[in-house]
Amino acid sequence: MKTMEEMKNHYSSFDSWILSLKQMRNEEWFQPIQEGKWSAAEIVSHLIAWDRFTLDQRLGKLKENAVLDPFPDFQSVNDRAAEYAKSGITKDELIAEFMEVRSAAVDGLLKFEGEELQFHFKIGDHPFTIASYMEDFIGHDLHHKAQIDAFLEKTKAPG
Repeated sequence: MKTMEEMKNHYSSFDSWILSLKQMRNEEWFQPIQEGKWSAAEIVSHLIAWDRFTLDQRLGKLKENAVLDPFPDFQSVNDRAAEYAKSGITKDELIAEFMEVRSAAVDGLLKFEGEELQFHFKIGDHPFTIASYMEDFIGHDLHHKAQIDAFLEKTKAPG
């Protein structure tokens, strides 16, 4: 299990990485990272959607032995996020929105300390602790970061 310091470090470094995406050319930003996959814009929008869900639907309910509603239909949330990314919002606007929503979600999660991190709760039938919930989202971040980094590596001009 990650320490609170490691989690804070992740969020800080991930924010810096997201900000670095401002350097992407617009054609890269909106180009699918692979055949049949999302673009970087759609991925960032997807991260916003799930951070907003955590902020609006989870944070105030995370308590010892809480039983929370199951996650909503992943596909519909993801489809709405992808459409939002293609709605005309600019790269800078989407990144700024990510930073705002992520900051609020992380601030809410980092209020849990010490023993609170081990509070047990369920989402539907799935058991979590506050710490394991946070670690799942860190893993989700890293998965999408690796996808975008691999895409950027492939699009680099030779030489």
